[in-house]
Amino acid sequence: MIIRSASSTGLFDIEWGSIALVFVVAMVASVAVVSIFSLGLRLLAVGEQGARPMSATLGAYACIGLGAIAVLYGIYLVVPQFHLS
Repeated sequence: MIIRSASSTGLFDIEWGSIALVFVVAMVASVAVVSIFSLGLRLLAVGEQGARPMSATLGAYACIGLGAIAVLYGIYLVVPQFHLS
């Protein structure tokens, strides 16, 4: 026997708005991380054989570092063992 509350409309109450919000945030975050990392790689490819401007090198390292930090933060959010007190 399945016991349902008065507000229940079916076996599962799915909050579609929440699912859509998670989807949109995940897509935006994915595009942002990939874009930042791609920009970093593009900045590393600037210049002629070995002669790359210092600003391009620093920008590339900053972009790649920012992408790595975003990935590590995402792993931290997903793995529950990191949240133990």
